[in-house]
Amino acid sequence: MKFELHTHTSENDICVDMSAAEIVAAYHQEGYRGIVITNHFFDLSLEWYKAELSGRGHDAIIDYYLKGYRLAREAGGRLGMTVLLGMELRFDGTVNDYLVYGFDEDFLYRSPLLNTLDLDSFLKILPGKALVYQAHPFRDGMSVTDPSKLFGIEVYNGGTDAVRNRFADFWADLHGLRKISGSDFHSIRHLARGGVDFDCEVFDNDSLIRQLLDNSYTLIRTS
Repeated sequence: MKFELHTHTSENDICVDMSAAEIVAAYHQEGYRGIVITNHFFDLSLEWYKAELSGRGHDAIIDYYLKGYRLAREAGGRLGMTVLLGMELRFDGTVNDYLVYGFDEDFLYRSPLLNTLDLDSFLKILPGKALVYQAHPFRDGMSVTDPSKLFGIEVYNGGTDAVRNRFADFWADLHGLRKISGSDFHSIRHLARGGVDFDCEVFDNDSLIRQLLDNSYTLIRTS
């Protein structure tokens, strides 16, 4: 079951040139049966939409953040494709990014704005079943996170050069970290460049986390 784990939508990212519905349809055409929407959650994303968010409270900000995911889920429902909620989280004052899976909308509403935390405080409030991976850890300016605080790392990223992806693979082996692959979709040139092929059906967060915990998948790498 081909599944994309790292996708951004134009509803929540000014660098993306396709809507959530268009992205879901494109992946469906490529033979993927599921996708996780991992829009950015960081201070810059709030700055991008400051006009729309000006004077609005916490819940309204979360409503806005969920726009892309909710539209993708609707599109997936029409196509019989699984669409799940994830995020690419960056904490204020840092440039490291983390892919997070296994939480629900309610977690976002009942938590403070997550970018205002640090990794340690975030891990304390994260639902027990959720998993955290460092995204593209060897891009310029990023620092490697203490492996004991991670479940895994993204060893193949569709927007990262091959040398850095190979080093991420080496790092995961060195520290016993689980590996994932993601296209890091921002435009059509990123379509279906990464993801995983699950051994069993994934249809909700519980089955996603179970397959990730069991390492029951192969990585999709196209370069």
